[in-house]
Amino acid sequence: MKNRMLTIINSKNQLHEVVLLETGKPTVVIGRNEQMADVVIEDNFVARYHGEFFEQNNQLYYRNTNTSNGTFIEQYGKRIHLNKQNEVTVLAEHAILRIGNPNNARQMVVILIGHNLEGNSKWKEVSLQAPSTTIGRSRECSIVLNHPGVSRIHAQISHDGNQYILHTTRAINGLLLNGQNVEKDRVLREKDIIGILNYQLIFSKGSLFYKEVAEGLSLSVSHITKTVGTKGGTKQILTDVSLDIGSNEFVAIVGGSGAGKTTLMNAISGFEPEFDGHVFCNGVDLVSHFQVFKNMIGYVPQQDIIYDNLSLRRMLEYTGRLKMPKDMSQQEIDERIDKVLQMVDLQNHQDTFIRKLSGGQKKRASIAVELLADPKLFFLDEPTSGLDPGTERNLMMTLQSLAKGQNKTVIMVTHTTLNLHLCDKIIFMNPKGRLSFCGNMREALQFFETDDLVNVYNLMAEDPDYWENKYRLTRNDPQTQNGNGHINYQKEKTGVRQYLILTQRYFELMVRDPQRLAILLAQPVLIAILLKIVADDDIFTIYESTKSILFSLVCSAIWIGLFNSIQEICKERVIVKREYMGNMKLSNYILSKVTVQSVLGLVQAFLLSFCFLFLTDADKEGLLMDPFHFEIFLTVWITILAAMSFGLLISSIAKSGDKAMTVAPFVLIVQLLFSGILFKLEGIGEKISYLTMSRWSVEALGSIAHLNDLDLRMQADFPMLEHEAEDFFEATVSHLLKDWMILLVMGLLLLVLCGLSMRNISKDRR
Repeated sequence: MKNRMLTIINSKNQLHEVVLLETGKPTVVIGRNEQMADVVIEDNFVARYHGEFFEQNNQLYYRNTNTSNGTFIEQYGKRIHLNKQNEVTVLAEHAILRIGNPNNARQMVVILIGHNLEGNSKWKEVSLQAPSTTIGRSRECSIVLNHPGVSRIHAQISHDGNQYILHTTRAINGLLLNGQNVEKDRVLREKDIIGILNYQLIFSKGSLFYKEVAEGLSLSVSHITKTVGTKGGTKQILTDVSLDIGSNEFVAIVGGSGAGKTTLMNAISGFEPEFDGHVFCNGVDLVSHFQVFKNMIGYVPQQDIIYDNLSLRRMLEYTGRLKMPKDMSQQEIDERIDKVLQMVDLQNHQDTFIRKLSGGQKKRASIAVELLADPKLFFLDEPTSGLDPGTERNLMMTLQSLAKGQNKTVIMVTHTTLNLHLCDKIIFMNPKGRLSFCGNMREALQFFETDDLVNVYNLMAEDPDYWENKYRLTRNDPQTQNGNGHINYQKEKTGVRQYLILTQRYFELMVRDPQRLAILLAQPVLIAILLKIVADDDIFTIYESTKSILFSLVCSAIWIGLFNSIQEICKERVIVKREYMGNMKLSNYILSKVTVQSVLGLVQAFLLSFCFLFLTDADKEGLLMDPFHFEIFLTVWITILAAMSFGLLISSIAKSGDKAMTVAPFVLIVQLLFSGILFKLEGIGEKISYLTMSRWSVEALGSIAHLNDLDLRMQADFPMLEHEAEDFFEATVSHLLKDWMILLVMGLLLLVLCGLSMRNISKDRR
């Protein structure tokens, strides 16, 4: 019976554990009679021969033999009552059995289905007789759960006469009571089970039983079907997939290209919930309760989720501050980083810039990023892709050690079969997106009648229906249960703190790339020099030359702002998606970009405008102050900000830097054509110009320079020649403020569109 363990708490508050494997019997009987039962429960409401456990096709079953009290089974978010003779059900991992009178909770026995893991901690009992009992990560709590996802004080139980009240503390990862979310204080009943992350705490007779170390999460996948739209209609990329993954198993999902491997992994991870069917995590519907589980789930995509221009430790520090609860101290984060570096064997490279790590080391660094939150369910998309055989084997052994030594359930997608013997379970998907086999390597070789798993690819491609049907005949599907529906959970209010961390990280990334930063800062100086070279000596006195140079200044500002930001999101898209699937708010991410880009744009606007004005020795009274230097600078800065917002929008839509750069020339051409400077605009052309940044920026600069008051070049020879004043360049403070406001509102709207566009980032595919 594998290595399953029963944890039994009887009505007298006595706890004992039974390892089914150690009984040495194919069927294990529970009951009150010592002669009949293998597991004796000394409660008079338990029948002499109450029920029995047995295994079939690697699944654990329970057969009820008592028809009076029967047995209540809690799993898959449901409670069923077995009260008929020889009524049988499949038991999921972490299922709960209750024997007794549901109307009299004090006459109740509870049995938990778990695993007998090597080195697993023992149950502890804490009395709740004190006025208040605290549960959390802090060493000052009455019950300490040492996990980074547990808040310092996660929950509290008060004792009021004969009542014990469970108080919530709005912890980031929520609180469950008997599998249901707790949003307000609740009175505890006998044998209630409190869930905090993957910890189970059992209330019994004024005490709490708990374990300091929790197992990895188990998954039960029930009839998953995934359909997507195509040009010709719809296509099923997953069809009726059902399987079970046990706690602390190392599992590989294998199959040819297009077999739905990554789609299956994304579905069972909870990050892409658009499918038919159910995924149960420790018996609880994963999609409905995703906010509770998501910080216990690690996900490493095929692309690295690390920044090249940070050292490994700095990358982990920023990730730790983003992922960990805000009440976690820097010392705790540092201790966790040290432990994670040891897990992935990168202690000696913690101060190395990530760009200098090898391919295998970068993959382990990505794994380290996800390990910071100590996930109990760990997904990896082709982690061995591109690695040499030796590095691949080392990485596979690292993943195996995480499952067996760190109490994690590890699930990976892979094409290679070289080291699959290290896995506990191999899931084979055929080209039709159907399950062809699920079992260990020895069973797989027997099932496919081959001596090399490489041959399985061809076998499934030649006749996928045959292997699918053969596998269905050799297994029994787990019972299909319905989930509880969607439940809303309290999310962490990360606001200002998260924004400051993201801003600091982005600023450091920019500083850590001195070559690019030097180019960005040298660019406005060089442009100012070039503008001086082409400018006439009579600018700001002659209409034509002034208008041309101001237009060139506007085009330069738009160029600078656009190219500052046009690749800033798409180049980080994989990292952003992963952090967004966690707790990162897109608004905070965008604001961090805007903050740093605004400071950069401020410096660039200063260099461009003041260098140009200094080189041209310009000295003219402005609309707000004398001279007009500050007004020119402010207009250039606002133009850079608006163009920066446009660049961020393009970057949020484009999937790569190359695609973003392809759009840039078109954007610049539109700004040139519809600025109102090169051509006289009428009709539709004029209406389009209202949507361009160049029009309003040129208007503002023209107003500051008093263009309407300047002489035409030919007026020196023909004094009677006059040019018509243009509304564009009305030299009033109100007109200038209007132009500035339009540019700022335009930039704000572009940022809102950027945020809306980025909501689709979770739908990205490889």
